[in-house]
Amino acid sequence: MGSPARPTGDRHIEVEDLVVRYGAVTAVDRISFDVRRGEHMTLLGPSGCGKTTTLRALAGLETPVSGEIRIDGRPVFSIRQSINVPAEQRQLPMVFQSYAIWPHMTVFDNVAYGLRLRRLPAVQVKERVGAALELVRLGGLAGRSAAELSGGQQQRVALARCLAVSPAVLLLDEPLSNLDARLRTAMRLEIQSLQRQIGLTSVYVTHDQEEALVISDRIIVMNAGRIEQVGTATEVYDTPRNAFVADFVGAANLIEGVVRPERRSDGLVAIETEGKHVVCGTDPGRPLGSSATVAVRSVYLELCPTPPRSSAMRSSTSSNGTAVCSRRAVHATRSSKKARRSM
Repeated sequence: MGSPARPTGDRHIEVEDLVVRYGAVTAVDRISFDVRRGEHMTLLGPSGCGKTTTLRALAGLETPVSGEIRIDGRPVFSIRQSINVPAEQRQLPMVFQSYAIWPHMTVFDNVAYGLRLRRLPAVQVKERVGAALELVRLGGLAGRSAAELSGGQQQRVALARCLAVSPAVLLLDEPLSNLDARLRTAMRLEIQSLQRQIGLTSVYVTHDQEEALVISDRIIVMNAGRIEQVGTATEVYDTPRNAFVADFVGAANLIEGVVRPERRSDGLVAIETEGKHVVCGTDPGRPLGSSATVAVRSVYLELCPTPPRSSAMRSSTSSNGTAVCSRRAVHATRSSKKARRSM
């Protein structure tokens, strides 16, 4: 008998202290997060950061060495409780980067594959396949060979195959990376619209920052197997938690310097660079170390004749006390002269 479910509120997926290792290499290092019901959560990070490994652990395709994964409050993996539900019993369909469709089968047979494994009646299989193909706008191609489809159409077949089994959760591992730029842009919006229409909870893996910012309800930024920040696109972009997030999620100019505490006022923190310029950013409201890094988004730069007010900017502070400041304006002056220019 499985472990009983526990109340979760609106949390559909819960991951707690998850660790995945390949020999001596720790691919996922004690990460914890939750995905709300109906939410589109994106795992974002550079190659090798552990995002796909995390997704595969959710699906049951990788076996963690510790931690716990719960779906609807019920553990599907738990070292503490000695639970590891097989992938086929978790009912978490996954769209792979390579699509994994069978070229010798028709579109209909590809989409029907999971339903036939579940031994559903033929009439029900036909109804579900037809509905799934209509959702992805391939209703007229059921009889076509999968080998005759374009890349975008193959991606839709893989998505329809997952939707046909009526999943509550959908996992997507860089499903658009094999498409050209124009089709990728169109398909990302289509997936977002479809997810909203059905109300699916989805976990999406990508290394494409623009893609993550456009389609996500929330983003988990990963690096070296760990979570750097969790937040909405606006939070991650405008208030990065540390220098890695600031630089990875949308390019930023990172300006390092020594904190000038005597100039900390009016909601601003000031640093002095090696070139003896003083750069001001929003005060994060937490203790700072002796040095700080100001992150400047070029898209927000404005020329202004007077120093900016703190309300014009955003900032965040890393765990070691280094300030990461960004937003609409950064004031820079020579430390030996009066304030004379803004950036």
